Amino acid sequence: MLKKLYYSYFIISFVGILVTSFFFIEKITTLRFWFGILLGVIVSNFFGYRFIKGIVQPINEITDVAKEITKGNYEHRIEIKSIDEIGQLSSAINIMSDKLQETIDELYDRNAKLEAILKGLINGVIAFDENEKILLINDSARAILDIKESSVVGKHILDVVRNTKFHDILEKIIKNKGYNIDNLEINTFNKYLKIYSSPIVHQVTHKKLGFVVIINDITEVRKLEKIRSDFVANVSHELRTPLTSIRGFIETLREGAIDNVEERDKFLEIIEFEAERLTRLINDILTLSEIENLKEGFVKEDIAIDDEVNEIFYIMEKTANDKSIKLIKDLNCSGVVIKTSKDRLRQMIINLVDNGIKYTPEGGYVKVTTIDRKGDVVIEVKDSGIGISKENIPRLFERFYRVDKGRSRKLGGTGLGLAIVKHIVESMKGSISVESEVGKGTKFTIVLPKDQK
Repeated sequence: MLKKLYYSYFIISFVGILVTSFFFIEKITTLRFWFGILLGVIVSNFFGYRFIKGIVQPINEITDVAKEITKGNYEHRIEIKSIDEIGQLSSAINIMSDKLQETIDELYDRNAKLEAILKGLINGVIAFDENEKILLINDSARAILDIKESSVVGKHILDVVRNTKFHDILEKIIKNKGYNIDNLEINTFNKYLKIYSSPIVHQVTHKKLGFVVIINDITEVRKLEKIRSDFVANVSHELRTPLTSIRGFIETLREGAIDNVEERDKFLEIIEFEAERLTRLINDILTLSEIENLKEGFVKEDIAIDDEVNEIFYIMEKTANDKSIKLIKDLNCSGVVIKTSKDRLRQMIINLVDNGIKYTPEGGYVKVTTIDRKGDVVIEVKDSGIGISKENIPRLFERFYRVDKGRSRKLGGTGLGLAIVKHIVESMKGSISVESEVGKGTKFTIVLPKDQK
């Protein structure tokens, strides 16, 4: 540009001088005249070049800075050399660059905060435009909807999530102009999902740009509600059964059976048995509630594992002898001490040994083995009993679940023993597993960390 202006100025000035000299050529034809013309051309072009350069060079700098700004380089500034219009334009460009830099930095900061918030949310968040194309999605939404694709922004939701139930929900939200619909809950993806929505509205034009969907995975809540409902139903049933039996026999005694010594003693024995079962049931319920509410708050003390097993064998010896069950111990944790609740540890092992005795035919055995394994203590309780079928093992630790309900009640079981064992193990930050085969017995394996901080 500078060259073009200079050449234009040179040609115009030279032509002007020639035109002027044409009118005076007849009067002045000396060499001095032509020298003056040449000198005038040189001097005028020199100053003209300097003048044009002073205008064009700042414009070139402004152009270069503007190009850098379009590339996202906001740190470039124009050096101001004058206070004229060009200088004012340069100053305005520099101020604009500063403002743009501040705005972009603020946007980056907001985006970083928004991304951190979205990643930290356990709820799924998806933003859609009005055509159901994804504008934004967080990691929780990907997990809930089982989205494996890395880049889904700009894609239609049906191209990413092929689920008609979820799509029907979005259609309802669109018809409601993005506003939340009460009680929007679906059962899909093997989960219970609660859906909330809100429209995206432009702050200035108030135009609706789309809508945001918040997905709350309430599967665990529904599961807990079902457990609670089942628990209440089971407790009611378990309490009603012995109470009904007790009331029935009391009425029979009142009607005259009390005078028959043989029948009276038989009924009283049944009443006593049902009362004891009722007491055990209530105690187990209270124990389970206490363990659940005080998972971290129990008193801990140093316990020698092998010594504790020896004491438990002494306690359970009579029960085993009454059924001709042999108690076997294989203790390999001499001197090994763990810090935990003695009452809970004892109850856990007693429950498993008692279960083994109940469900093992006469002449069988129950064996307790302790193993020292680096940072853990392993306790195995194995019996030669009736065993458990594979389909029943996954539900074995559920409250009130019995493999053989009739046999369990006859033996005085409450259906809470193994649930209590599992909760005790979990409160001690351990794990429990089961191996069993019908007719060949069952083995429970408990792994407890020595250091239960």
